[in-house]
Formats: sequence, C-alpha cells, structure tokens
Amino acid sequence: MIHNLINRLGIMDPHKEFFQEGVLALWEVSQTYDEKKGKRSTFTYFIIRNRLISLIRKKNRKQEQIEEIMVKSTNEATIGPHEFEWDPYLYQEIISKLSKNQRKWFDGFVIEDLSIKEIALREQVTVDAVKNWGRLAKRKLMKEPVVLAYLEI
Repeated sequence: MIHNLINRLGIMDPHKEFFQEGVLALWEVSQTYDEKKGKRSTFTYFIIRNRLISLIRKKNRKQEQIEEIMVKSTNEATIGPHEFEWDPYLYQEIISKLSKNQRKWFDGFVIEDLSIKEIALREQVTVDAVKNWGRLAKRKLMKEPVVLAYLEI
C-alpha cells in the first residue's frame, strides 16, 4: 500500500524517507484504529496518503526557505563597491594622510576594487604611475597608528 501511494503521488524516494513516513503512519493506524470509524484499509490508506502529502509540503517549504536564503546570501555577496560602508572616521583619517594621487589609488583600488590598469585608464596616466601611488600610499598607511589598530597589526 505504501509503495502504491508513493508511485501514485509521483514521489521520487531515493533515501526511502517517504517509505519510512508511510511505515510510521501504518504504525500510528495500528495504535489508533477504531472499528467504529469504518474499514481498516480505507482508514489506513487515508492516514498514509495524508502523511505523505504533509511530508511533500514540508519538504517544499524547506526547499523554498533554502532558495530564499541562497538568494539573500547571493545578494549580500555581490554588494557593489559603493554599497560597502566604511567607517567615516577611519576613512577620513586615511584620506587625510594621503596625497591627491594616492587618494585616487586608494579610492580606485581599495574602495572601488578596480585594477591598476583601470585606474590608469580612468586617470589617463601610466600603469607604473598608479603602482607608484599605491606603493607610496601603503608606506604612509603602515606608519599610521589608526590604520595599524584597525588592521590589528
């Protein structure tokens, strides 16, 4: 009867979860059946079928929750560079220590996650110039106590 219901409901049961649920429902019927309620086979069929349908619904809800979590985590993982919130105090401290060109490197490379080549194209300078801005900016920042405290170095 359980296999018949599983096939009739079109359930794929590779891990035998639905069969197990049917066996539990069958045990429940053996414990709760009352002859006054009607034929035992009809009652058993009804209980097993409803338990299998309930399990299908439960699995569907769980799958929907997983998909919702995946969508949320994907959205959080793809936050754009301008959507990331920097601590304004830390950002001002860093920017105040850098020259104009070093700020361009910092904003492009660190904040906007651009490549050195992209920054060079945007600023219309050579790649080596942008690399130099970054090298000098890193030297300055590694001497700053605010940055070191933030990086916990």
